[in-house]
Amino acid sequence: MNYYEEFEKYLPHVIDSMKKMLYSRHKDIFARIDFYNDNIFLEPLLYTYVHQQDTRWLDSIIYGYEQQKKAQINVFTNAGGVVYLPAVGYLRTGFPNATLLLTTTNNEMALTRDNNPVTYDFEPLLFSAHGIEMMKEQHPLLESVFIEQGNQPGDILVADIYKNHLEAFDKGMDIISRNNPGHFRLLLQNMRKAMLFHSERQNSFAVLSAHNMIFLNVNTWDDEVFFADHISHEGGHVTYFTLTYESKSRLFDCHYNTPLGDLIGEPGRYPAVYLFFHGLFTFVEITKTLQRCISQPEFSVRQQHDIKGRFIFHMQRFKLSLDMFAGMNIFQEEGRQWFSLFQEQYLEFEEQFQALLPLYNLSGQPYDFNSKIFAAVNDLQ
Repeated sequence: MNYYEEFEKYLPHVIDSMKKMLYSRHKDIFARIDFYNDNIFLEPLLYTYVHQQDTRWLDSIIYGYEQQKKAQINVFTNAGGVVYLPAVGYLRTGFPNATLLLTTTNNEMALTRDNNPVTYDFEPLLFSAHGIEMMKEQHPLLESVFIEQGNQPGDILVADIYKNHLEAFDKGMDIISRNNPGHFRLLLQNMRKAMLFHSERQNSFAVLSAHNMIFLNVNTWDDEVFFADHISHEGGHVTYFTLTYESKSRLFDCHYNTPLGDLIGEPGRYPAVYLFFHGLFTFVEITKTLQRCISQPEFSVRQQHDIKGRFIFHMQRFKLSLDMFAGMNIFQEEGRQWFSLFQEQYLEFEEQFQALLPLYNLSGQPYDFNSKIFAAVNDLQ
């Protein structure tokens, strides 16, 4: 199973599904956007759009992709008064949480509210060094993605968070490109956007309702090692959503949305079996990247300490998840093949790093590895 080489045969399943979902709701959609431009159908906000029922959002999402723009559409500001138009940019206004009318004449954009002109400052899109779009602002529709995770909109800070982390994000991608080039190539194919945010309670995540996008919860001290870890993790979810988009119903004997807790006699404790299985794939890609960083001279002593802690942290979780699935007889053939691949990767690294694995204290770690907690309980080695 060489998913690095076979990835391009999986990506069309996702694109074709999006085309079908859009057409089922809007029969004129392909008169507005180019059916043959596959990049359009990887737009994360389209996935958020089709996961809800309110059609008012479509015009503003596809505005930048339209072959012939509508003369007038409604657009929506966020809590900071900013309109985000995919493939166009940001319009900064003084009207938070408002519906405005966008009029386009000869490619010139004008905003009005209740027939009164609205002034705005235009800001272009921002891209990382590797072409990943970095979201500068929250989008009102994406707030629903955070709410799904149990948050309130006010819990999440997005505006300007990217400014202090763009260089570290780029360096994190560089680390992945050098140490795990196979996965790096897949990330460039289907990870379209990244939103950096700060929250006291929300972990980093990736979800199918905003597919092709990662959401990273960052702290002021997070460096390129953090980003190599978390891009591998959340980008791994994006990759595996694509790899199994069409085949997820053929992984298990049970329905893929069956709660794992129901299968092991602990109802309510674990997410759907498919999402938990996702974690095994992400552990493969995270540990591949981190293990190749160990002892590399480019990293400082502190960073090497952090890399080893992260590697051991993920290896421990990798083993716990493997052990949980090993006790269940739930796989169809494709699921069994994936599980064998995951087991082989873990055992290879366990043998290679068996002397390192017991060296560090991981007590007090939250769901996502915390460098400050690790450094406080482990002396530099």
